[in-house]
Amino acid sequence: MKPITLVPTSAALLPMLACLAAHALAQTAPRATNPAAAKDAAVVLSPFEVSSGDEKGYAASSALAGTRTNEKLANLPNSISVFTNDLLSDLALNDFFGAVEFAVGAENIFNDTGTVGAPVGSRSGNQISFRGIPSIRQLRDGFPWFLPADTYNTERIEFSRGPGGLAYGDVDPTGIINVSTKRATTRRSASATVRYDNFGTRRYSVDLNQPLGSRFAVRFNALNSDVEQFRQRADRSFRGFALASRWDITADRRTRLDLTRSEEHTSELPSRE
Repeated sequence: MKPITLVPTSAALLPMLACLAAHALAQTAPRATNPAAAKDAAVVLSPFEVSSGDEKGYAASSALAGTRTNEKLANLPNSISVFTNDLLSDLALNDFFGAVEFAVGAENIFNDTGTVGAPVGSRSGNQISFRGIPSIRQLRDGFPWFLPADTYNTERIEFSRGPGGLAYGDVDPTGIINVSTKRATTRRSASATVRYDNFGTRRYSVDLNQPLGSRFAVRFNALNSDVEQFRQRADRSFRGFALASRWDITADRRTRLDLTRSEEHTSELPSRE
């Protein structure tokens, strides 16, 4: 028997080619993952630290003073005013008392000798008039602090008006003032400030932040200040430094270790004739 050879015609080839094309499309390799997109994935920040990296100018979006955790101001029923680092710098404020002069519902109190922030009776702290009531309750990074904080190591100041016993326990009914110190970040930065005024004040400060790899960073702040004022016994000499370190223990940055150390020396300048 002779072999039979089948020669496909053009009409028969068309369905075969269509099937082969459909099979090739079904076997297409999956799209490769973009490494740049994976690298830029969102990072969840710690609920116990307010980051100033997202702040622009004078506007702040979150605070610790409401619930003692990082919460958006829009979600808090408290009346809170936040002094950002840009606002503190533009107002040329030297310390915590300077910020009180611009705060809503707060006022500094001077005693008979002209000393600002004299404590109430035998209690320790910095006395101010908060909503018309004497208050000595100020916090530093969420914990009680009894010294007037200088702005060289201050990232922001939060003024929360009204009682906050739900978050802080036994507190003054006037409100809570929380001073946040500068923390180490993963962004390299450096700045220096030199300030003089017509009363003879001389003030020099530096702020250096240096990442050490992808999960370590250190920050150093130092100040040398001689403040002179027109009022007698109001001149002050201040020397201080602050060192902060950061270690992101896990790769997702959800577990972090922050260490801070500061040393400050204050003394009165000799009276001028």
